[in-house]
Amino acid sequence: MARTEFNFGDLATIVEDVAVIAKNKVQEIGAKKSAVSIGDMFDVQMTMNRLSQLSEMSTNVMSAANQSTLSMARNIK
Repeated sequence: MARTEFNFGDLATIVEDVAVIAKNKVQEIGAKKSAVSIGDMFDVQMTMNRLSQLSEMSTNVMSAANQSTLSMARNIK
C-alpha cells in the first residue's frame, strides 16, 4: 500500500511566497504615490484576498492535523 505524506513546509513556503508578492505590490503602489490606478488597487486587493485564503487554509490544515493526532493519542490510552 502506497503511503501519502503531507509536507507542511511546502504549505508555509506557498504562503510566504504570496506574502512577498503582496508586499512587493504594496511597495510598487507606494512608489507611484499619486499615480495609483484602480487596476493597481484591484490587483493588490486580489493578491491580499489570495494571501488571506491561503493563510486560512494552512491554519485549518494544521488544526485538522493536530486534532487528528490528539484523537489518535486519546484512543491509544
